Amino acid sequence: MDELRCGKCGAACSAADIYVCSECGTFVCPQCEQKARSVCPDCFGRLGKLC
Repeated sequence: MDELRCGKCGAACSAADIYVCSECGTFVCPQCEQKARSVCPDCFGRLGKLC
């Protein structure tokens, strides 16, 4: 599992860079995480680093 796709924009990101929602499990790339200010764009849960 080297690359994951962002659930918001679809960009491919390495697993070390991706963020995951603690509520719904959505994967979000660093750019979308920054735009959303650490809040999941789907459910408004908190985003945190996967690794």
